[in-house]
Amino acid sequence: MPNLTENVMSEDNITIEYYRIFMEPFESQKLFEKYTMIVVLTLFSLIIVIGSLGNLLVILTALQRRMRNSTNTLIIGLACSDLMFLTLCVPITAIEYVFPVWILPVWTCKLVYYLQHATAYFSVWTLTLMAGDRFLAVCFPVGSMSIRNSKNATMALMIMYTVILLSQIHVAAGHNIYHYFFIIENRSTCAMEKIAMGTATVFETRFYYFSFNIFGYLLPLGITCILYFCMLRRLWHSSRPGGYKQPEYNKDGCPRLTNKSESTRAKRKATKLISIVVVIWAVCWLPFNFVSTLSGIVYPQTLAQVWGKFATVGTIAAQVLAYANSCLNPILYALISESYRKGFITIIVFILKKCGISPWQCCLSHLAEASTVDASFHRDRSHYLNANCKAKPSNSVSAKTSSIRN
Repeated sequence: MPNLTENVMSEDNITIEYYRIFMEPFESQKLFEKYTMIVVLTLFSLIIVIGSLGNLLVILTALQRRMRNSTNTLIIGLACSDLMFLTLCVPITAIEYVFPVWILPVWTCKLVYYLQHATAYFSVWTLTLMAGDRFLAVCFPVGSMSIRNSKNATMALMIMYTVILLSQIHVAAGHNIYHYFFIIENRSTCAMEKIAMGTATVFETRFYYFSFNIFGYLLPLGITCILYFCMLRRLWHSSRPGGYKQPEYNKDGCPRLTNKSESTRAKRKATKLISIVVVIWAVCWLPFNFVSTLSGIVYPQTLAQVWGKFATVGTIAAQVLAYANSCLNPILYALISESYRKGFITIIVFILKKCGISPWQCCLSHLAEASTVDASFHRDRSHYLNANCKAKPSNSVSAKTSSIRN
């Protein structure tokens, strides 16, 4: 009997130790992943809906005849790359947070990460082209008139897309479905196979991560900053008294009689819009590039192995912030650019009319409700003031009465 009791107790100790070592961390991780999935899916859904509708409005507005110029052509290119990213990459990335295994075909793994890298390059280099377009408009307004047109802007976009798509083939080739065992569960994910398995050299790994940091962030952002520095210096000198003002000419080569202050103001507005878009892009993608740099530094370890759940939360936050940039540009256009704001309103009114909804009746009903509430508030306030006046005379009336008596 003593031996039987000892065996039972030892089995209980083994069960408790097994739960403490394996099951407790597994259940904790599953709970963490559940909350992460809810938050990420909510944010991704908002990003997809707002970004898709917003970028569609941008494309439809910029395609109007009165909006056709080189700057708006580049804005269309930026909106198209954001729209492609939102519809093809973000939904499939969201699926990774729902299932612990990769449920899609292998080719989707390669395609998603290929397009993810390509669209990120599309966005930043389109912003660089936009900065170059603004640089020519501000610093060489006459000499660049024959260059700055929609046709040349479209050609520049096509060349840029071709170069980027060819340069990212290695990303599609290197990605594959990576199978691994997590505590008691078989899992799989889409990743750079050699890096995930730990068979890649340090040079290969850092080349993969750092090349994105350099060619997808630092280099285009540095070129953009230099161009904007030259533009701001030119705009500053042209606005000073006695500053040089280059004459403007029409298509016939005759001097154009325009208001210089209006021309400078229009250039400043366009430059301000593009510069804010660039700054927002740089801020949104900075954490993602920082995480990418750290991943290359700590290899062959992973960030999760070094810093645990803190690294996981930071990586997810950086990813969400980078993805959110694709839905922010239309909001910036609506807030800063009057022409885009009017274009958005025109398209929305047109869609509401097609759906049988009168936008004016909606506005009038809201105004009527507001005026009713406002009128009732003022009526109640006037009743309250009248009651107070009857109960107690004001100081001014008392002063006048005393002065008359005296």
